[in-house]
Amino acid sequence: MWPFDNNLRNRLRNQDLVNKYRQWLKKWFFKGNKVNPFTLLGVMLAAFLIGGGIYAWQAGPARPVVQPPTPVNQVINQDNGTAAGRSTPPAAAPAGPAAGQPAATPPAPSEPAVNPADMVKPVLGHALTGVGMNYSEVYRDYRYHTGVALAADPGSEVKAALPGTVTLVVSGDNNTKTVTVNHGNGWQTAYSGLAEVRVKAGQQLAPNQVIGTLGRHSQANGLRENHLYFKVTCNGRPVDPNIYWK
Repeated sequence: MWPFDNNLRNRLRNQDLVNKYRQWLKKWFFKGNKVNPFTLLGVMLAAFLIGGGIYAWQAGPARPVVQPPTPVNQVINQDNGTAAGRSTPPAAAPAGPAAGQPAATPPAPSEPAVNPADMVKPVLGHALTGVGMNYSEVYRDYRYHTGVALAADPGSEVKAALPGTVTLVVSGDNNTKTVTVNHGNGWQTAYSGLAEVRVKAGQQLAPNQVIGTLGRHSQANGLRENHLYFKVTCNGRPVDPNIYWK
């Protein structure tokens, strides 16, 4: 089976080693002109085992990560003068602000919750319009209103419909003024057509507190009758207050 003759010592020099080796490979790997399947299977199995062994040797077993020991503070034992390895908790942070840093500003107080069901009429007159499309006797057409017109005589006292804070006082048409009040939670009211204003911006108002007096104007907002123009909004959207009147 070995490709060389037994008496290598005497005949090795006289043999063609390359040709002998080729004949040996051809004998074991080929049968006639066909490949020997058993020999090929053995070679593939051996290659697979050798390759797996090399991969396992290179990968090696997983090495656990060793954490370095945590240092502990050395506390001197006053009884015998030896150092005892006891861990001490970290010092607590000071309760007050750090030196050189300004104190935290407390949050601003939020506006109190408002209940629109407690809304009262700013004047005692009846409603001439509602929020939405309304017919104008002056222009003889339909016009959209974001507020309601409440009939009232000139000089009538105008009162706060809900408690809140005055945010704006501005001048309007026909020498009239408009007062805007913030009631919190996105609710606001605006009172237009005032001749006299008795409040100022930033002032806190109680319900039914007098804001001012109504002015004299004709044909304002497409209406013939003297009136207060009253707007209610929630998060910027107009709300019809006629559903809340008591």
